[in-house]
Amino acid sequence: MNVGTKMFVREITPPFIFRGMRHLFHVLSSRNRQETWGEKPAEWYDALYEVSAEYRKHYSQSEYYFLWTVLVDRIMRYGLSNILDIGCGPGQFATLLYEKGFKQYCGIDLSPKCIELAKGKCASFEFIVADIFNTNVLKVRDYDCLVALEFLEHVEDDLAVLHKVRSGTRFFGSVPNFPYDSHVRHFTSLNQVRDRYEPHFSSFQVDKFLGDPKGKIFYVMEGIKR
Repeated sequence: MNVGTKMFVREITPPFIFRGMRHLFHVLSSRNRQETWGEKPAEWYDALYEVSAEYRKHYSQSEYYFLWTVLVDRIMRYGLSNILDIGCGPGQFATLLYEKGFKQYCGIDLSPKCIELAKGKCASFEFIVADIFNTNVLKVRDYDCLVALEFLEHVEDDLAVLHKVRSGTRFFGSVPNFPYDSHVRHFTSLNQVRDRYEPHFSSFQVDKFLGDPKGKIFYVMEGIKR
Protein backbone atom coordinates (compact mmCIF):
# COMPACT_ATOMS: atom_id res chain seq x y z
CA MET A 1 0.00 0.00 0.00
CA ASN A 2 1.54 3.34 -1.06
CA VAL A 3 1.53 6.53 1.02
CA GLY A 4 -1.35 8.12 -0.88
CA THR A 5 -3.58 5.10 -0.42
CA LYS A 6 -2.73 4.92 3.29
CA MET A 7 -3.72 8.57 3.76
CA PHE A 8 -7.00 8.05 1.88
CA VAL A 9 -7.88 4.97 3.94
CA ARG A 10 -7.09 6.82 7.16
CA GLU A 11 -9.30 9.78 6.18
CA ILE A 12 -12.35 7.66 5.39
CA THR A 13 -11.98 5.16 8.26
CA PRO A 14 -13.27 5.95 11.77
CA PRO A 15 -10.30 6.37 14.15
CA PHE A 16 -11.13 3.41 16.41
CA ILE A 17 -11.46 1.09 13.41
CA PHE A 18 -8.22 2.39 11.87
CA ARG A 19 -6.35 1.80 15.13
CA GLY A 20 -7.71 -1.75 15.27
CA MET A 21 -6.68 -2.42 11.68
CA ARG A 22 -3.17 -1.11 12.35
CA HIS A 23 -2.84 -3.26 15.47
CA LEU A 24 -4.01 -6.35 13.55
CA PHE A 25 -1.48 -5.63 10.78
CA HIS A 26 1.37 -5.45 13.30
CA VAL A 27 0.26 -8.68 15.00
CA LEU A 28 0.06 -10.56 11.69
CA SER A 29 3.41 -9.16 10.55
CA SER A 30 5.00 -10.26 13.82
CA ARG A 31 3.55 -13.76 13.49
CA ASN A 32 4.80 -14.08 9.92
CA ARG A 33 8.25 -12.99 11.03
CA GLN A 34 8.29 -15.43 13.94
CA GLU A 35 7.61 -18.29 11.54
CA THR A 36 10.98 -17.57 9.89
CA TRP A 37 12.96 -17.45 13.16
CA GLY A 38 15.20 -20.36 14.01
CA GLU A 39 18.45 -22.17 13.38
CA LYS A 40 19.93 -21.46 9.94
CA PRO A 41 22.24 -23.42 7.62
CA ALA A 42 25.69 -22.33 6.46
CA GLU A 43 24.25 -21.00 3.19
CA TRP A 44 22.09 -18.50 5.06
CA TYR A 45 25.12 -17.09 6.85
CA ASP A 46 27.19 -17.11 3.66
CA ALA A 47 24.61 -14.88 2.01
CA LEU A 48 24.57 -12.56 5.01
CA TYR A 49 28.35 -12.20 5.15
CA GLU A 50 28.49 -11.68 1.39
CA VAL A 51 26.40 -8.51 1.40
CA SER A 52 26.75 -6.96 4.87
CA ALA A 53 29.20 -4.07 5.27
CA GLU A 54 29.04 -4.43 9.08
CA TYR A 55 31.27 -7.50 9.00
CA ARG A 56 33.94 -5.79 6.92
CA LYS A 57 34.47 -2.92 9.34
CA HIS A 58 37.50 -2.54 11.54
CA TYR A 59 36.75 -4.04 14.95
CA SER A 60 36.74 -0.61 16.56
CA GLN A 61 33.75 0.37 14.40
CA SER A 62 31.66 -2.67 15.27
CA GLU A 63 28.59 -2.39 17.49
CA TYR A 64 30.14 -5.18 19.59
CA TYR A 65 33.42 -3.35 20.23
CA PHE A 66 32.47 -2.25 23.73
CA LEU A 67 31.73 -5.89 24.66
CA TRP A 68 34.95 -7.17 23.11
CA THR A 69 37.07 -4.73 25.09
CA VAL A 70 35.48 -5.93 28.33
CA LEU A 71 36.08 -9.56 27.44
CA VAL A 72 39.67 -9.06 26.30
CA ASP A 73 40.39 -7.31 29.59
CA ARG A 74 38.94 -10.25 31.54
CA ILE A 75 40.82 -12.84 29.47
CA MET A 76 44.08 -11.00 30.06
CA ARG A 77 43.33 -10.59 33.77
CA TYR A 78 43.11 -14.38 34.18
CA GLY A 79 46.34 -14.91 32.24
CA LEU A 80 44.67 -17.12 29.63
CA SER A 81 46.64 -17.73 26.47
CA ASN A 82 45.07 -20.43 24.27
CA ILE A 83 41.67 -19.37 22.97
CA LEU A 84 39.06 -21.45 21.16
CA ASP A 85 36.33 -19.24 19.68
CA ILE A 86 33.05 -20.93 18.64
CA GLY A 87 30.99 -18.98 16.12
CA CYS A 88 34.02 -16.76 15.66
CA GLY A 89 32.53 -14.43 13.04
CA PRO A 90 34.55 -12.67 10.35
CA GLY A 91 37.74 -12.09 12.33
CA GLN A 92 37.05 -8.77 14.03
CA PHE A 93 37.31 -10.06 17.59
CA ALA A 94 40.29 -12.20 16.59
CA THR A 95 42.08 -9.16 15.19
CA LEU A 96 41.60 -7.32 18.48
CA LEU A 97 43.08 -10.28 20.35
CA TYR A 98 46.04 -10.42 17.97
CA GLU A 99 46.75 -6.74 18.42
CA LYS A 100 46.63 -7.25 22.19
CA GLY A 101 49.46 -9.75 21.88
CA PHE A 102 47.71 -13.12 21.88
CA LYS A 103 49.49 -15.86 19.92
CA GLN A 104 47.33 -18.98 20.27
CA TYR A 105 43.84 -18.74 18.86
CA CYS A 106 41.54 -20.92 16.79
CA GLY A 107 38.22 -19.65 15.42
CA ILE A 108 35.45 -22.00 14.29
CA ASP A 109 32.43 -21.07 12.22
CA LEU A 110 29.82 -22.86 10.14
CA SER A 111 30.04 -20.38 7.26
CA PRO A 112 32.82 -20.72 4.66
CA LYS A 113 32.33 -17.08 3.66
CA CYS A 114 32.75 -16.01 7.27
CA ILE A 115 36.02 -17.94 7.58
CA GLU A 116 37.23 -16.46 4.29
CA LEU A 117 36.70 -12.96 5.70
CA ALA A 118 38.35 -13.92 9.00
CA LYS A 119 41.47 -15.24 7.28
CA GLY A 120 41.66 -12.04 5.27
CA LYS A 121 41.54 -9.92 8.42
CA CYS A 122 43.84 -11.94 10.65
CA ALA A 123 46.08 -14.26 8.65
CA SER A 124 48.28 -15.04 11.67
CA PHE A 125 45.51 -16.97 13.44
CA GLU A 126 43.91 -20.30 12.64
CA PHE A 127 40.30 -20.44 11.40
CA ILE A 128 38.31 -23.59 10.66
CA VAL A 129 35.06 -24.16 8.77
CA ALA A 130 33.17 -26.65 10.92
CA ASP A 131 29.78 -27.49 12.36
CA ILE A 132 30.41 -27.65 16.10
CA PHE A 133 27.97 -30.59 16.33
CA ASN A 134 29.93 -32.63 13.79
CA THR A 135 33.51 -32.05 14.92
CA ASN A 136 35.57 -33.30 17.84
CA VAL A 137 37.49 -30.03 18.18
CA LEU A 138 36.21 -29.41 21.72
CA LYS A 139 37.67 -32.75 22.81
CA VAL A 140 40.97 -32.94 20.96
CA ARG A 141 42.34 -29.41 20.83
CA ASP A 142 44.33 -27.69 23.55
CA TYR A 143 42.65 -24.58 24.95
CA ASP A 144 42.35 -22.92 28.33
CA CYS A 145 39.70 -20.39 27.25
CA LEU A 146 36.48 -20.99 25.34
CA VAL A 147 34.68 -18.03 23.79
CA ALA A 148 31.10 -18.12 22.44
CA LEU A 149 29.96 -14.59 21.68
CA GLU A 150 26.45 -14.24 20.25
CA PHE A 151 26.48 -17.93 19.34
CA LEU A 152 24.43 -19.92 21.83
CA GLU A 153 21.18 -18.19 20.88
CA HIS A 154 21.60 -19.39 17.28
CA VAL A 155 21.50 -23.16 17.94
CA GLU A 156 18.83 -25.44 19.32
CA ASP A 157 21.25 -27.69 21.20
CA ASP A 158 23.27 -25.00 22.95
CA LEU A 159 23.50 -27.06 26.13
CA ALA A 160 24.89 -30.03 24.20
CA VAL A 161 27.73 -27.79 23.02
CA LEU A 162 28.55 -26.76 26.58
CA HIS A 163 28.44 -30.38 27.69
CA LYS A 164 31.36 -31.13 25.33
CA VAL A 165 33.59 -28.42 26.76
CA ARG A 166 36.55 -29.74 28.74
CA SER A 167 36.18 -29.50 32.52
CA GLY A 168 38.21 -26.68 34.05
CA THR A 169 38.04 -24.47 30.96
CA ARG A 170 37.41 -20.77 31.55
CA PHE A 171 34.35 -19.79 29.51
CA PHE A 172 33.21 -16.41 28.21
CA GLY A 173 29.95 -15.96 26.33
CA SER A 174 27.24 -13.48 25.48
CA VAL A 175 23.55 -13.76 24.60
CA PRO A 176 21.02 -11.05 23.64
CA ASN A 177 17.63 -9.86 24.84
CA PHE A 178 16.18 -9.37 21.34
CA PRO A 179 14.86 -11.64 18.58
CA TYR A 180 16.43 -12.02 15.15
CA ASP A 181 15.83 -14.23 12.12
CA SER A 182 18.55 -16.70 13.13
CA HIS A 183 17.87 -16.62 16.88
CA VAL A 184 16.39 -19.74 18.43
CA ARG A 185 15.93 -17.93 21.73
CA HIS A 186 16.62 -14.67 23.52
CA PHE A 187 16.60 -13.65 27.18
CA THR A 188 14.63 -11.00 29.02
CA SER A 189 16.41 -11.10 32.39
CA LEU A 190 19.63 -12.03 34.16
CA ASN A 191 17.76 -14.80 35.96
CA GLN A 192 16.77 -16.45 32.68
CA VAL A 193 20.42 -16.54 31.63
CA ARG A 194 21.47 -17.94 35.01
CA ASP A 195 18.75 -20.60 35.00
CA ARG A 196 19.84 -21.92 31.62
CA TYR A 197 23.62 -21.80 31.84
CA GLU A 198 24.77 -21.63 35.47
CA PRO A 199 24.35 -25.39 36.13
CA HIS A 200 27.22 -26.05 33.69
CA PHE A 201 29.74 -23.82 35.46
CA SER A 202 31.32 -22.98 38.79
CA SER A 203 32.22 -19.38 39.69
CA PHE A 204 29.51 -18.33 37.25
CA GLN A 205 28.62 -14.68 36.80
CA VAL A 206 26.51 -12.77 34.31
CA ASP A 207 26.47 -9.02 33.69
CA LYS A 208 24.04 -6.88 31.73
CA PHE A 209 25.30 -4.36 29.16
CA LEU A 210 23.07 -1.86 27.39
CA GLY A 211 23.75 -2.00 23.66
CA ASP A 212 21.80 1.05 22.54
CA PRO A 213 19.32 3.68 23.84
CA LYS A 214 16.37 1.64 22.55
CA GLY A 215 16.90 -1.17 25.08
CA LYS A 216 19.09 -3.67 23.23
CA ILE A 217 20.89 -5.67 25.93
CA PHE A 218 23.75 -8.16 25.88
CA TYR A 219 24.22 -10.56 28.80
CA VAL A 220 27.90 -11.36 29.27
CA MET A 221 28.72 -14.62 31.05
CA GLU A 222 31.85 -16.15 32.48
CA GLY A 223 32.60 -19.23 34.52
CA ILE A 224 34.64 -22.39 34.84
CA LYS A 225 33.25 -25.51 33.15
CA ARG A 226 32.27 -28.13 35.71
